[in-house]
Amino acid sequence: MPSTTLDIPLLRAACWFAEEPPVPLAGDGFLELAWGRPDVAFVEPLLRRRLSPLAKAFCHCAQRVAPPGGCRVVFASRHGEAERTLAILQDLAVGEEVSPTQFSMSVHNAVPGLWSILKGDRSPACAVAAGAESFGWGLVEALAAFRAEPERPLLFVYGDDRLPEPWAGPVPPGLLHAVALLLGEPAQLRLVQTRRLAPELAEPDLPQSVRCLQALAGGGPAAWEGPGGSWSWSS
Repeated sequence: MPSTTLDIPLLRAACWFAEEPPVPLAGDGFLELAWGRPDVAFVEPLLRRRLSPLAKAFCHCAQRVAPPGGCRVVFASRHGEAERTLAILQDLAVGEEVSPTQFSMSVHNAVPGLWSILKGDRSPACAVAAGAESFGWGLVEALAAFRAEPERPLLFVYGDDRLPEPWAGPVPPGLLHAVALLLGEPAQLRLVQTRRLAPELAEPDLPQSVRCLQALAGGGPAAWEGPGGSWSWSS
């Protein structure tokens, strides 16, 4: 069965969940873990009021791993700012005009854009969405960007929120969380990601990001199988 394996050099890692993680995450200290209220006190109040729950999750994790001098960013999210998008569609459905501010905050690259404003960092940034495999393909994009300039670290952040009704029925509702990984050399930990072609399978309840966190937390190899392929991570 064809497979692709990537060796991803990591300097630091952090994750945040709105509630206690759905799986045990305990390790040797490489992964910083938090849940509950995100720490965004470093964000100025005017900008903080504009942050959605997803953006707060992003900022909480990114702040803990990003280098002080700034760096390139790859952001991945399956659904992005779904609440804002739904609000826009509801306005359109009743003939209301779309708020420019609401629209600008709903696009898929809104969160890394806010981060660049917050940090005053003009480094390149991109946003990735690839359905249920958004985390894995986001890491592929992050590693490709890092290899283009391996002398500079790169920040990869994956985040998602729970889907609002009525979208939560056809796919798993998801959970509000974020994961931040800083790619760089010399690595403190090497994450091995493998993708194999596989028969179409039903989508599991837990996202790829949670399975990868199990490997980063020292829980041994972790796997995810769903539509499109089979993924595994080890460290």
